[in-house]
Amino acid sequence: MAAATTRERHEVDYRLRRRDGEYVHIHQAIEPIPGSQSPDGRMRWFSSLQDVTQQTRAEEALRASEEHTRLIVDTALDAVVTMDASGRISGWNPHAEATFGWTRDEAIGRALAETIIPPQHREAHRRGLAAYLATGTAKVLGRRIELTAMHRDGREFPVDLSIT
Repeated sequence: MAAATTRERHEVDYRLRRRDGEYVHIHQAIEPIPGSQSPDGRMRWFSSLQDVTQQTRAEEALRASEEHTRLIVDTALDAVVTMDASGRISGWNPHAEATFGWTRDEAIGRALAETIIPPQHREAHRRGLAAYLATGTAKVLGRRIELTAMHRDGREFPVDLSIT
């Protein structure tokens, strides 16, 4: 046991099988009791056990849901691009790679305005994002609009855009 050799707090997660056959997830913390060392050098320990089965199952369900969503986005026939509140790209699916010429790794973290928005529309994009962040409303939300986008090579082309 790692805690016994280092005489420091140690935490471990494991599964136990109950008498009824169901498995439960346990989180155990073990730590030395200060000033409890016996004359022969043996340390006394405090151990706490916590049943984290529901939390573990919820985390597993969340991971499965996130994977399901990722698969849907990655196989979508449309370019799916997401951005954070600062206007930086946070999501970029394979169809976005094909459409705009940037790989996912290249696009993530870049400013959306400098990546796919033609220079003449960047200021309007920035103003629109700022207005949305200030008010929570935007006239482009929930509608399909036509505008011009920009490929990595600088070529501009028309796109149908839906912002949610």
